[in-house]
Amino acid sequence: MNKRIRIATIASLVLLLVSIGSVSAIFSGQNPETRADRIVEIAGDASQKVGDLIDLVLANATAVDMIETAGLTEDFDGNVTLYDGGLENVTNAYACIAAEDYEGAIANATEALSIFREVYRSIHVILCNSDVKIGQLVDVDELEEAIERSLERVEELQALISAVAPIYSNLIGAEELLTQAKDLLPDSIEDAKTNLREANILISEVCQYLKEVAQELNPQRIRDYCETAYQYRERFRGGFEQAETEGFDVNGFLQTYGYQNEDDFMARFQEMIENAKGTEDIEDVLEDLEEIGRLIREMDGNLTQEMGHHRAQHGQQATGSGFGQEGSGSGYGQNGGSYGGSSGSGQMGFGGGQ
Repeated sequence: MNKRIRIATIASLVLLLVSIGSVSAIFSGQNPETRADRIVEIAGDASQKVGDLIDLVLANATAVDMIETAGLTEDFDGNVTLYDGGLENVTNAYACIAAEDYEGAIANATEALSIFREVYRSIHVILCNSDVKIGQLVDVDELEEAIERSLERVEELQALISAVAPIYSNLIGAEELLTQAKDLLPDSIEDAKTNLREANILISEVCQYLKEVAQELNPQRIRDYCETAYQYRERFRGGFEQAETEGFDVNGFLQTYGYQNEDDFMARFQEMIENAKGTEDIEDVLEDLEEIGRLIREMDGNLTQEMGHHRAQHGQQATGSGFGQEGSGSGYGQNGGSYGGSSGSGQMGFGGGQ
């Protein structure tokens, strides 16, 4: 750690504990630009320190359980929300610096420091009242588990968002940070935690994006998606019929994917569509629609591949209909059942570009 960063770190921790009214006095002898730069820098550093404390707690399952047992989970979550507000102040402060609004930068940074000071103090009180010792929070194994959970979350979100959507870059960045965090353990715990925190910020921005997209889903659009799913269900029925005429064992194929036979597959597909139509909770609707899209993509791709093998083994040629021919692939969810496709509208990719 170089001297400048070390001084900023010490100053930020001190400012978390002293009265925020003292901040301006500390740098009163400097010109407005330098004064604003220093206070904003300290606010940014303080945000990292408080964020590290929050991440330490959340990465430790035992600590989380102890806080819940003490009945203080809601208080802790409230402080996390308050901390997020402080991060917005820091962002605004940097924006003011760029606009040469030094008074605005100082005001935002000072407000952020006030928030971080309160959050830092409150979380320590929560930990004390929950009998959680700071030393208990540094657990390499649990930090590795937290990194793995975030990587899994990134993978889940990648399945929901088109790779051409601008927000997808958040997932690429988060994945890189998390991979680096794994490589940093066990020697550089602090750096690994920083990477984890930064990755989780990127992930949270993606989740917020998805919530905004979800708000665009209205009952009529959901019905349209389900109607398209019905059409693909019938397309599968016709495809299975064609495959059987070519001597392909459709039931045997379906059994390798957990279905008893064609009727079982059709019944379960029907049930998935009905569930999506009857779900009121928007997050459940999104899950249902994504599950339908995934089923269509996987089953279409797998059947196309198997039919290609079958035809090659029996010297058969494409018959003009059915699966495994050029241009016959499913258009439903071609972008991965994803959001934010090439249209840039942030709308779902279900329905083959409807």
